[in-house]
Amino acid sequence: MVVDPSECKITIKHLSELPKITELLHALNDPLAGGKNVGKLVTKIPVLAARVVERALSQSRKKEIYSIDQAINMVGNRGLESELLTLLEDLTIKKAEAEDPRS
Repeated sequence: MVVDPSECKITIKHLSELPKITELLHALNDPLAGGKNVGKLVTKIPVLAARVVERALSQSRKKEIYSIDQAINMVGNRGLESELLTLLEDLTIKKAEAEDPRS
C-alpha cells in the first residue's frame, strides 16, 4: 500500500464520515468486537486508513504494508486511537472553519 500525502488531508467532504467514525468508536469500546471488524471499519474511512498506513510506515523499517489489518497491528490500539483522535480534532477544526462567516 502506498499513501499519497493528499489522502491524509481533511476537506469539508470528510465531515460526512462522522457516522462511520461513530461506528468505529463503538467497535473499539466493544470487548467482543474482533480485530478484523475494526479493520473493516477503518477501511470505510479512507482518510483514517491512509493516516494509519502512513503512521505504520513511519514507525517500521518495512518498506511495504499489504493491508489495513497489518498497519493496525503495527501501530497497535493506542496508535489507532491516536490517529482517530487527531482525525476528530482536524474534523472539528474544519467544521468550525466552514461555519465561520469570516471565511
